[in-house]
Amino acid sequence: MHTVSVRNGWESLPNGFDVEFNHSIPVRISDNGGGMTVPEGVLLEEVTSLGKLHVRLGDWVSGERAGEHEARLYVSGDEFTEVLRRLALSSAELFVERYHKPVDESDVDWDRLEYLSDFGAALEFCGLSRGDVDMDVCFDDYIEVMHRETRRLSQSGEPPLVEPE
Repeated sequence: MHTVSVRNGWESLPNGFDVEFNHSIPVRISDNGGGMTVPEGVLLEEVTSLGKLHVRLGDWVSGERAGEHEARLYVSGDEFTEVLRRLALSSAELFVERYHKPVDESDVDWDRLEYLSDFGAALEFCGLSRGDVDMDVCFDDYIEVMHRETRRLSQSGEPPLVEPE
């Protein structure tokens, strides 16, 4: 389990590239129009250092600004459970922000719906297909992490860091 200070949004790397994070998961990288001036291995090491997840690059495509290039980032499939854990923490924050209480036994619909949504998102973040990971294997751990975090947030009184999706 890694603690990552980056939550959502863009973070700059020392080499001038920017990395976009979604729920503390690196999802996209931009060269900011400077071109590929850094060896790919060094670039990936810097992203891994910042996000605490090993990534690989997708194809470079034209970015939103003139001369900019962006590439999708995919987290290593070996770290699927960590990606799912980070999504469970975000779902816990969302629940507490909405309902101002921890998840309990009566919230079965929330558990199942969030798990299905986050499981699909984790597959996408890792570049995996539905058949690559057994969906039932991760459910109990996901629910435990999410419930524990809702209890922690409810007891601490700290406001959840939720951003609208």
